[in-house]
Amino acid sequence: MIFWKMNGLGNDYIFVDSAKCPKAELIRLESNLKTLIPRICDRHFGVGGDGLVVLYPSVVADVRMRMFNADGSEGKMCGNAVRCIAKYMTDFLGRNGEIAIETLAGIRSVSVTKGGDGKVVSARADMGKVRIAGREGDVVFVDAGNPHAVIEGNVADELEMVRAAEICRMRDVNVEVVRVAGESLLEARVWERGSGETLACGTGAAAAAYALAAEGKISFPVAVKLLGGVLTIEYIDGRVYASGAVQLNYIGELNISDYG
Repeated sequence: MIFWKMNGLGNDYIFVDSAKCPKAELIRLESNLKTLIPRICDRHFGVGGDGLVVLYPSVVADVRMRMFNADGSEGKMCGNAVRCIAKYMTDFLGRNGEIAIETLAGIRSVSVTKGGDGKVVSARADMGKVRIAGREGDVVFVDAGNPHAVIEGNVADELEMVRAAEICRMRDVNVEVVRVAGESLLEARVWERGSGETLACGTGAAAAAYALAAEGKISFPVAVKLLGGVLTIEYIDGRVYASGAVQLNYIGELNISDYG
């Protein structure tokens, strides 16, 4: 089974195109997702990644994605994954223009920017409408396609991430610890469901920027500085957009039978 390893600001995923997979291998993967994906995503004994994404044909968009966290649980949407998919479809399938991607959170449109070699170097995703889902103390709950909890805190304090992990476990949400570092600048760290701390999170950056802007603490467009780099978050006509770098790590091949 051929795979494409790509990342958005270090948030790395293993991408499998169902159209390019042997049918038996794809069926075996789909039939054993909870068992196989954690092994494939293991950074010591597998390919390694924050998750695995399978691409399928779509009747309503250019492509349909199923996104799985490193523990095998399925997510509704992933901002960095959809941006990487646009790179794959442009660089490897020869698609031009905006890419429409069907997700469990709805259709997400992504535009790309190419570098001097003609390859995609960055992508801008329409993240849809974001909303505040509630507040409990200093925790703001945000729906950004995926459920998030945003907390203002010291991003350098590891105890903040211990708390983030506990909130994630107790409430089944992704958690962002953020610090306002300027009028339009946030520093953030992310703890994701099913993956733990990641270097970046597209929906998380969108949730953090929206939550702090709603409280009047920052102004759009917002640069969200994550461990893996900077995502630019815009708010236009009621919709949120996330822009940032995307990269191909490598193309590889795995044998599903090696993982169980």
